[in-house]
Amino acid sequence: MSYGSRAAQYLDSDVMSRPKEWLVPLLYEHLLARLRRAEVQIGARDFEGKAESLAKANDIVLELAGTLDHDNGGELAAHLSSLYAYFAGEILAVSRSLDCVRLQRLVGLIAELHEAWTAAAEQVSPRGRAAGARLAIAV
Repeated sequence: MSYGSRAAQYLDSDVMSRPKEWLVPLLYEHLLARLRRAEVQIGARDFEGKAESLAKANDIVLELAGTLDHDNGGELAAHLSSLYAYFAGEILAVSRSLDCVRLQRLVGLIAELHEAWTAAAEQVSPRGRAAGARLAIAV
């Protein structure tokens, strides 16, 4: 079994074993990892890798947008939808411009939201120390 298939199995297991409240923070973790990877790739002039990382980051943003419940989410869902549209636009702009400062600002915004989603999930479904271990995503 290859490393890639073992990693995919681990990720599947991680997703399936998490309470539903922890799935949005997991998506944010992966989004942040992809954006940070893209920053490293821009610095290394790995434009093919950058394109792949930013495309996957955009896919995650689209997934987050697709999970919004506009019928029951009210104003919060509308604000998050606008925010996700902004994120997608920024990812596209960074992909074209290779602007790492802009990318760092985006990472900062998303990191703040990740912290908020993590705090909310913790209130609903607390993790113990053992369960609090995060999936290590290589940059």
